[in-house]
Amino acid sequence: MTTEELGQPGAYSWSPQKEIKLIKKALKQDYLYSDAELHKMKSRLRDMYIVNKQMKRGPGFGRAS
Repeated sequence: MTTEELGQPGAYSWSPQKEIKLIKKALKQDYLYSDAELHKMKSRLRDMYIVNKQMKRGPGFGRAS
């Protein structure tokens, strides 16, 4: 997707949820990828689950760090 397709520069933002969804979709079509690529995608998926969990864990309202 290019910035022209989105209408304005910076309109597309990255999030771990989006990447998790895309990796899961790609893993459903595993016949398209080699074993090494599948291994990299699966490890990236595990990493994204950790990142997603860490991003959701904030300090909360009125709490210091």
